[in-house]
Amino acid sequence: MQYHGTVEVNAKKEEIFSILNNLEDVAKCFPGIKSVSKEGEEYKVTGTAGIGFIKGDYKAIIKFANITSDGFELIAKGNGMNSNVDITAKVNISDNKIEYSADVKVSGVLASVGARLMDPAINKMIGQLFDCLKAKVESK
Repeated sequence: MQYHGTVEVNAKKEEIFSILNNLEDVAKCFPGIKSVSKEGEEYKVTGTAGIGFIKGDYKAIIKFANITSDGFELIAKGNGMNSNVDITAKVNISDNKIEYSADVKVSGVLASVGARLMDPAINKMIGQLFDCLKAKVESK
């Protein structure tokens, strides 16, 4: 599944990057996050999520890659609820704007739910994430 979008933010590129470059700050914006810990270049995340009638805990490993002054890639691999999720996201940052594109691969029970329930749930989570990040950046 592919997701992409643009978020307008009232801030300079450097201010946006300072928030997005810190996974602890970003993680606080994800719904259901329970803990984040850094181990070397990776972050270990635990949380609770739900899509439709399937709800439960998950664990994920997240890392940043290809970091430049214009953005970065975020690579995440998680499992829980008898499912696996692999995400590769590219984030580009410029003055007053965050652009993202993500490739999400789901297998297991969550994949059986299908796009009918997955797409609205994932779009809602993405919306909540970027609303929170926008508020964090603009409050600095």
